[in-house]
Amino acid sequence: MEKNKVVRSRRKNLAQYAYKEIRNRIYFNQIKPGELIKENNLAEELGISRTPVREAIKMLASEDLIEVREGVGTFVKILSFKDIRDIFEVRKALEAIAVKSAINRITESDLKGLEDDFNRISMELEKGKLTREEFTDVDMKVHELIFNRCENSFARGIFEDIKLKIKQYQFLSYESLNNSNESILQHLEIINLLRKKDLNSLITTLNNHIDWSLKCFLMYD
Repeated sequence: MEKNKVVRSRRKNLAQYAYKEIRNRIYFNQIKPGELIKENNLAEELGISRTPVREAIKMLASEDLIEVREGVGTFVKILSFKDIRDIFEVRKALEAIAVKSAINRITESDLKGLEDDFNRISMELEKGKLTREEFTDVDMKVHELIFNRCENSFARGIFEDIKLKIKQYQFLSYESLNNSNESILQHLEIINLLRKKDLNSLITTLNNHIDWSLKCFLMYD
């Protein structure tokens, strides 16, 4: 009995490991939208059997990140124009809800850390040393902070569900659109308004930023 429990625990851990690795590869576009997911290759690269890879794929399918086409294979899901617009429409409404309670729970220490991050990547951008991974990681931090500090757990949950899809297309658009400097400036303005606790201006600025981000993604597509 104890041996069976250990086996189940190890299998679960391997599935979680495979899930995180495949999820990261989707996020960083090492496996691109529309690309076939090759179970054998992934299992070999991760040094595990196909069973935990299959379990990981089921988890990713439940998150609507991949799709299984019967008799064809498993693919990273491609978002349509409508999907992207719908996601950003929901994101806009959620962020307006979240910031209302988050604004008084975000500390000066939080804001100083974000400001330092954006100033650092701004300098790296000027030197031509900013990587896509670093940019997309910092770019989402302001929005993650707003949701982490908000009191609405449903808003937090929905944001977590759509966050990877947003990051995935953000990562794709980074090099092709060359919009990093504008994004940094917009985020620094959001940080400034959070510091002033100017809720009305903040919601307007967030809405404009999200609309601008959507246009960038649609231009990439």
